[in-house]
Amino acid sequence: MPELTDDQRKKKQARARGRYGETRLAKLVHGVVCGRSKYIKLLSGRFVQINCQMPPDVLNEMFAFESKWLKTTPMMVHKVMSQAVRNAPEGFTPVGVIGDREQGTVYYIMTERDFLDLHIGEK
Repeated sequence: MPELTDDQRKKKQARARGRYGETRLAKLVHGVVCGRSKYIKLLSGRFVQINCQMPPDVLNEMFAFESKWLKTTPMMVHKVMSQAVRNAPEGFTPVGVIGDREQGTVYYIMTERDFLDLHIGEK
């Protein structure tokens, strides 16, 4: 078998991280990994038609997830979330808010544990 170049090795590792992230997310949110299917059967038994050319990574009853597993979290996201966690009073869920002034888009970020507690139920 021929030796992989550094670029090929990095792409292979990135794809493996992506598959790991999708599978992990689907288990945590009681969802289904979409792949390139035209129809997805959710765990409730309901069928959902999706665009197989641009499918979401994971679907559950309420959300369509796009999963990105990076080697490291961007410093800005880490900074915003650490401040949100530090400043949140006891009993409140910390949420980081990041806005893009040029595109007029706002993103809300929370930790995985808080998301699961809110939407899946505490374990």
